[in-house]
Amino acid sequence: MSARYDAIVLLGVALRAHDQPTEELRARVRSAAQAYRRFGPLPIVVSGGYTGDHRESEASVMARLLGEQGITGVVLEESSRSTMENFTCTARLLGGARGRRVLVVTSDYHMLRARLTARRVGFRTGGVAARLCHDAVWKALRAKEWGYLVDLLMGWQDEGKARPEWTYRLFDAVFGEK
Repeated sequence: MSARYDAIVLLGVALRAHDQPTEELRARVRSAAQAYRRFGPLPIVVSGGYTGDHRESEASVMARLLGEQGITGVVLEESSRSTMENFTCTARLLGGARGRRVLVVTSDYHMLRARLTARRVGFRTGGVAARLCHDAVWKALRAKEWGYLVDLLMGWQDEGKARPEWTYRLFDAVFGEK
């Protein structure tokens, strides 16, 4: 067990068709593998459930990719479908969040919200960001993050809560989707 962290938490991202990982997911896995080698052998929780019509969970794809890099003993969290659920489900797997320090691995545009979400659940955090190409797609993802960050700060991502209906219409008007 690392003196600095109790676990690495690797967050998933949507898969491509036929359960294939995106380049973004591969970048996150590479960053997690580097963190594992840097901080010593500690549990890696791969967090991401089944989305869309996929037969594999994001977590199982990440575990397979880590295995290809020689990292085994990965803990799968396969029921989450959002960043908040990533951390609430991971907390249950780890026996609670309070007092636990986790190293969050996600994409650079997602890191701020991911760490704030982990803290809201009760974890203490560090972070390793998978740096992506800062192209037009990245800029659109970064812009969306601000909307999700408002959700988090307003408490609309907390268990049992939902954001008001008007926010869905606004989000759709700005980003073209809910």
